Amino acid sequence: MGDLKEQQPSMTIKEQINNLQEIGLIINDVEYAEKILNDISYFRLIKAYSLNFKVKNSNYSKAVTFEHLVELYLFI
Repeated sequence: MGDLKEQQPSMTIKEQINNLQEIGLIINDVEYAEKILNDISYFRLIKAYSLNFKVKNSNYSKAVTFEHLVELYLFI
């Protein structure tokens, strides 16, 4: 059996937002982002719906906003 992947430590919502901004996601309304991340999990929203907007282990493409990801989530 292979080695188990090390689990990432959990982050607060503020840390999640900071991390997203550091990797190039534009967040126009931080309070809105906090509310959404509190209602929809980070992994459900970000990991599932941002795959096409960034290269694996890289930054987001220019002009991608948090609101775009939420709109995509709500549409699907």
